Amino acid sequence: MTKTLLQAVLICSFAIAAFGLQVQKCKSGDIPTMLDIEGCSKTPCTIVNGQNLKLSAEFVAPHATKSLTVKVIPRIGLIAIPFELPEEHRDGCKKLVNAQCPLGRGQRVQAAANIPIQAPVKNVKVNVEFQLRSDSGLAICFKMDVKIV
Repeated sequence: MTKTLLQAVLICSFAIAAFGLQVQKCKSGDIPTMLDIEGCSKTPCTIVNGQNLKLSAEFVAPHATKSLTVKVIPRIGLIAIPFELPEEHRDGCKKLVNAQCPLGRGQRVQAAANIPIQAPVKNVKVNVEFQLRSDSGLAICFKMDVKIV
């Protein structure tokens, strides 16, 4: 294998590993440009009840905003499971790594979270919708399958 072909294969392998986590787009809002969930390279991600979910994401602010609010909606089939994030995890501005609120339209932003998982169900596959709401509506939104154990 030539050096150039080997480099191309390695680059493709890293790209697949970096972007292999499949998420579904919501009806509105943008998806992150990068998403990393510790211990998960493909869905459904296994999440251990009682432990923390560590994730990091990058996104481009679709519009200017003074605030960001995080909301998580877990569903089994079409049924939403009641879930409220702890107060300290609802303010998305506090989760920003390379910026602070207010954000400008088109600003590249990195965020990181370490969220405790206290699910009312176990040993089930759940579709979880992650929302990041700005002053003027849904900014970032994606869904992904997880298995809670």
